[in-house]
Amino acid sequence: MVLYIVIFLLALFVLKAIYNILRAVILRIALYSRLSGICKKRGYELEKPRAIFASFFGYSKKPDIIIRAGETDYLVRIITCRARKRHYHFVSHEWFVRVFRYYILSLAFHSGTPLTLFKTAKYLPPLDEKYLAPDGKNKRVILLFNPSPLEITFTSKSNRREIGSNGTDFDGWTIYNGKAFAQEIGE
Repeated sequence: MVLYIVIFLLALFVLKAIYNILRAVILRIALYSRLSGICKKRGYELEKPRAIFASFFGYSKKPDIIIRAGETDYLVRIITCRARKRHYHFVSHEWFVRVFRYYILSLAFHSGTPLTLFKTAKYLPPLDEKYLAPDGKNKRVILLFNPSPLEITFTSKSNRREIGSNGTDFDGWTIYNGKAFAQEIGE
């Protein structure tokens, strides 16, 4: 009996993992098609220095997407959040902590308290200077979360923990999810 329960729980875990990966792939394809449609409609130039799914496997010194919209260049770095219950905390521009929390609601003495299941630190290398070099255009670095996590926080210059949402400035970087960024560039 215990073996069947373990096999059932393992199967649920595997199915959930497959669902999260498929969801991330579908949302990434939808993001690229949406942004390319906006760029065609508005006459913007869309460059892809990295492959469409490269940010699933790691981060680079290159932006994932560059959108040249008149006077402004959007240097987009895509961060993939595979599970909805993830929290991202940016300690600096180069380091962030990814936390998966599960909220226990069934036990009376733990009602609503978060249980951290795992925590990993990730390195996000700074962009190459050739992308940030002044060429007479405004450069905006965008952190685009696709799919978006449950919560994004960062340590501000005053060493306070602040919650990030769409359009929040994080020391020169702007935080967006896919839908809000599409509205920003003029959907």
